[in-house]
Amino acid sequence: MNFHYSNNIRTIALATLVAGAMASCTPESSDKDLAPLPVASFTAEPLAGNANKIVVSSTTPGGFIFEYKDDNGNTSTRETDTLSYFEAGEYTIQFTVFTSGGYAKAVQKVTIAQTAKTQDILKGGDLGAGSEQHWTVLNTSGTQTDIRIENGAMHFNNTGNANSNGAIYQKVAVKQGKSYVFSGKVSGKGANNSWFEVYIDKAVPTQGSDYGGNKFVSLNTWAGCGKVPFSGDLAFIGCDGAGTGKKGVMSFSQSGDIYIVIKAGSSSGSLGDGGIVLDDIKFLEEI
Repeated sequence: MNFHYSNNIRTIALATLVAGAMASCTPESSDKDLAPLPVASFTAEPLAGNANKIVVSSTTPGGFIFEYKDDNGNTSTRETDTLSYFEAGEYTIQFTVFTSGGYAKAVQKVTIAQTAKTQDILKGGDLGAGSEQHWTVLNTSGTQTDIRIENGAMHFNNTGNANSNGAIYQKVAVKQGKSYVFSGKVSGKGANNSWFEVYIDKAVPTQGSDYGGNKFVSLNTWAGCGKVPFSGDLAFIGCDGAGTGKKGVMSFSQSGDIYIVIKAGSSSGSLGDGGIVLDDIKFLEEI
């Protein structure tokens, strides 16, 4: 059986829908006034037993959205949270809170008396003789970036107008509630159309497949870094990834194995004359 609808029926139906929508959007009358503007306030106290962690907690009545930011790269949107500081120094914590009356900001300074005690849980990070046994080269399919550990460093190379990719990785066990810091000295003479990335993720690398997941920090010529000669700690000079600006600091919501995957390549480009060199890689765990 076929059904046919006239234009008149369609017009009536549309008018009915519009009228209903307008009726549903009519504001209700109310004598209620907006709440007064809030005065932002929060506490910032050292964690018991660990002076390198600061517990921040809102004391603003009626708050329902919270944001903490500091000049150490820490951020949080919880009402109460713990911020970690590895290096001694003075830090500024900025707090923003929203209530039914609007939003307000507050600022506090905290002083960290001493640098946190840590241990390096990465194996072969000094890249000296025998360190290659702790690292596995990952074939990501396609033309492979040349990756070698020699002369006390990790070398990533390709030639000409290359389309290459490749990675090297190591498995590490982490603990919930601990803070960790990644660092590595990276240098190069300037690349083009290229990437140099550090992934820190629980996904297991698979030979013959590219690696994705949580890109922590990277040099990326499209993002604006790595195009001119560079030398420094990748955690500080990298311009792309979730850990950008966080000075290499991270934590994990669960204990277990994670993989530190270092990936480099080019798309019709080059890693530069002599390639990219990485040395003195560390993955520090808070003691």
